[in-house]
Amino acid sequence: MANVRDITTMCKEGQVQEAYNLAKADLAAIPTDVWKQRAVGWALYYMIKADSEVGDYAKLLEHIDELKSLDQLTIANDSMIFDNVQFQIANFIKNHIFLTDIEASSKLSTLFSKLKDYEFKSSKGHSFLLQTILKFENWSEMPNFFDWWNLDNLTTEDYTPYINQKGQKIMTLAERAFIANSKALLRLNDLGRIEEFLPKMDNLMNNHKEMMYPGYFYGKLLLALGSNSDEALKVIIPFARKKATEFWVWQLLSDVLTNDEDKQLACLLRAVHCRTQETFLGKVHIKLATLYIKRGLLNSARFHIDAVTRCYASQGWRLPNEIDCWIHQPWINSTTPDYKDPIDYMAITDAILCDGAEECIAVVTYVEQNTHKSFIIYGKEKRTVQKFRFKVNVGKALRLHYITDSEGRMKVLSSTSVHLPSDLDYAKYVEGNIDKRDDKDFAFLKLGSINCFVSPNIVKKYELKNGDKIKSLIVYDYNKKKNSWNWVCVNVKK
Repeated sequence: MANVRDITTMCKEGQVQEAYNLAKADLAAIPTDVWKQRAVGWALYYMIKADSEVGDYAKLLEHIDELKSLDQLTIANDSMIFDNVQFQIANFIKNHIFLTDIEASSKLSTLFSKLKDYEFKSSKGHSFLLQTILKFENWSEMPNFFDWWNLDNLTTEDYTPYINQKGQKIMTLAERAFIANSKALLRLNDLGRIEEFLPKMDNLMNNHKEMMYPGYFYGKLLLALGSNSDEALKVIIPFARKKATEFWVWQLLSDVLTNDEDKQLACLLRAVHCRTQETFLGKVHIKLATLYIKRGLLNSARFHIDAVTRCYASQGWRLPNEIDCWIHQPWINSTTPDYKDPIDYMAITDAILCDGAEECIAVVTYVEQNTHKSFIIYGKEKRTVQKFRFKVNVGKALRLHYITDSEGRMKVLSSTSVHLPSDLDYAKYVEGNIDKRDDKDFAFLKLGSINCFVSPNIVKKYELKNGDKIKSLIVYDYNKKKNSWNWVCVNVKK
């Protein structure tokens, strides 16, 4: 009689069939002996491994069924066998089931039916199985698979991004899994499951703020439950701030803001103006045309109808029903496409992004000519560097809406020029006399007990002399050399 070690040694040496025959003979003598079943189980694992490598689907199922018939084996006591088998099933799916395979869905369902009687714990095999399944996002049993797989089994490694051979940072398995489950639940539209899943998504967002996409799908799930727009916006807007250049973010926001037609229109316009392939924008164009027709702006509607028509014709696609209906309407031939936007969509959408953001008045103290980086003061002892989309000069006052990221850095959401308020405690216009020694290239502006520093550059630029009466914008700025905050002149009027 052979023990488990004997059987596994023979299998590793390539004598799989011989090992299996020997283990089966021993089992026949004592069918209920757990160790005899384990010996057969290990032989079957090596057979399953061979089936997986060559892609023999029929043999794979046969050997899995035989393994399952060994009634003394359990996940608790024989986890190594079952984890290894799970890994080989995943390997078969990865290498031998393809999206183009018309039987892909039925094969997946059959393999899943073999596994779902067992409750696996976290392991490399369990994670590998998840990874291989994710590419089949339209598989009808995806929600059931996630229920069985249990996202609580994600390992620390599953939450770690990795770099592929091209040097690209790949989204973590955990984030991909949560997104895939969200998509599956949205397709199924099972409100009970969605409600049950939301706390898990919320927990993910709270504990993994570095992940970009869960907020988007959390918003989609909220919308599926019929949550009000205010609740949905609280979740979606922080995500939208990070992905404001992506058209689908604005498309989602347009779905949320259906009770405010101007905001909905603005979001759709921002979506259509994002840099992306025209083939992705069909639904956005159709929504815009719908709103324009509702408003009687038929020329504007015609522009977006034509955009869809051209795009779909170039791809050989069948026209959407809405477009096909509109192009046969009597009014279509009496209109002229108008590409102009009827509203200031950037101002409206920027305001949406700024909802709940911090606000401040900033003053530009210095601009690097080469990099166009602007040094700004935006509060008492608050100083940072920003790049603006428009040209700014020293002394420019700006109203900023901003958020602070996890590392404490300012991210400007919007910026507009303003007149400097008179009540700021870190920037103000003053009048005073220059105090300058002949042997120094710098000076001070006398303001009662305050000596405001005037840099050599300003002294030279304005040809300042001792006793000159000037008007100046001063700011409470940081002196790196002295490691202190002091009042300094930013510009001068004699």
